[in-house]
Amino acid sequence: MLPGGMMPVTQLVAMIRSSPPKGAAGLLMAMPADRLPLLAAQLRPADLARLVPALGATARRDLVAAITDERLPALVAAHAEALIPAVPTARLDGVVAAMPDEAVAELLDALPADERRRVTSVTDPRRERGVRGLQYRSHLRHALGRANVQVAAAPQLPAGSWLVTGLRWRIAVAAGFGDDGSHAVRDAEDAAYRLRADGALAVIDGPAAAGVLAYCRSSGRPVNVVTWADQRHDGHLTRALVGLFQ
Repeated sequence: MLPGGMMPVTQLVAMIRSSPPKGAAGLLMAMPADRLPLLAAQLRPADLARLVPALGATARRDLVAAITDERLPALVAAHAEALIPAVPTARLDGVVAAMPDEAVAELLDALPADERRRVTSVTDPRRERGVRGLQYRSHLRHALGRANVQVAAAPQLPAGSWLVTGLRWRIAVAAGFGDDGSHAVRDAEDAAYRLRADGALAVIDGPAAAGVLAYCRSSGRPVNVVTWADQRHDGHLTRALVGLFQ
């Protein structure tokens, strides 16, 4: 029995599992704060995760406080955008450490600025380049979409390379984060060869090396490198694509 002669935990668990999310959330939050961990410990992560959308900000903080450090990452993973603000900074490092780089990158794009800073502050610095590279690829793909072209991944290409089609032309595009173009140009040309594309475009977040620019000009093939860091460079990206289409 729960302290105070209350309903047995097993009966409460059964009611929560059989109730719609809003009703189940009400049952969970009706528990006194000091008894909530006892009930939460008997619920599966899936049981708890389905309640999150029905909980307000205060209730989410209470729920997070009731979950052990060992179980918290699994719960947050299901509703990271909603639950990260409820996780105290002192417990946040363990949650972020359990998330794959792809999930951290997506989370950083979804969170408001203050929460992004909190997540970044507890992220292992050794993961920074990988996470930022994944963000760059995602942002670049959206930018290509804004250029009014069709963008598609291909199973024979590595992540960060796409086939862009427009005006009956096919261009292989490769992203290079933290690269001076040396690797990205190679990746773009390799993708163009595999896809039998009409041209290759390397997109990097900083200036291209002089040797890379010279290579693109003298190669005799439709290959180019362009700098794109954010929406301010959308025009450069579009002009580079159009130049290869022509």
